Amino acid sequence: MLPILGPIGILVLIGYAMGRGATGLDTRTLSTVVVMVAAPALIFSSLTSLEITPQAVVAISGAAALCLAISALLAALVLKLTGGSLRSFLPVLMMPNSGNMGLPLVMLAFGDAGRELAAAYFVVVALAQHSIGMSIYAGSFKVGTLLRQPLIYSVLLVVLVLTTGIDVPPVIATTAEMTGGMMVPAMLLLLGTSLARLRVADLKSAVVLAFGRLAIGVISAICVIWILGLEGMPAGVVFLMATMPTAIVIYVFSERYNRDPERVVGVVVVSTLLTFACLPGLTWIALRMAGVAS
Repeated sequence: MLPILGPIGILVLIGYAMGRGATGLDTRTLSTVVVMVAAPALIFSSLTSLEITPQAVVAISGAAALCLAISALLAALVLKLTGGSLRSFLPVLMMPNSGNMGLPLVMLAFGDAGRELAAAYFVVVALAQHSIGMSIYAGSFKVGTLLRQPLIYSVLLVVLVLTTGIDVPPVIATTAEMTGGMMVPAMLLLLGTSLARLRVADLKSAVVLAFGRLAIGVISAICVIWILGLEGMPAGVVFLMATMPTAIVIYVFSERYNRDPERVVGVVVVSTLLTFACLPGLTWIALRMAGVAS
């Protein structure tokens, strides 16, 4: 497990140290670069240089959408039974951190082929976070907000390349590969810095919701793998991506629209720490599903 989990832990700790240090890290600028440049470049680079079939990418994208749908149903049921606020905590339990943690973990566990599958999964989750997740907190859906997401245009370009068979010019392919390559370390540094600056306000509630996020992720992943009959690496990728902790961007939305941000940030911190503690077990299960571990 050390070659897989070690780099993740080291980069997160570096980010944490920078967040606690005097020099700090300009997270606003770095996160903007990640969202506006690095993420679209990684998606374009990964999905236009496929070593796996387009059918596998479509299957993973469908699995991601189904995981989110099942997670939403389970989260709504849990919140209904416990009296929790759907507006405040449905995205918390529904949306995994498939970017900061999921992508690096899958890449280290499964290599380039896993990266391509994880990128397809990440696109679906990222678009859902910036459309459904934001809309829940805002109380309304705005198409303009979604259309301002560069990921959409990156996906459209990928579809154009794959359907027409156009050869991507080497200079564009190399630029996209180099730019996308900075996304994973940047995301891990941002995760560490964010953990250094976030504070838990309601520990009991945070612990309960953090365990809920993990349980919902595991259940939704197992259900989707069974429903779609996934085997091998796709099953392992879906399991890891679905079981990641609450996404940090959910806290950003809750703060913007003033939907219990103090409690939401607590869930983000505790959920992330809980997932870190469970990473060896989650990774081992995913490797077993992929037929890599015994």
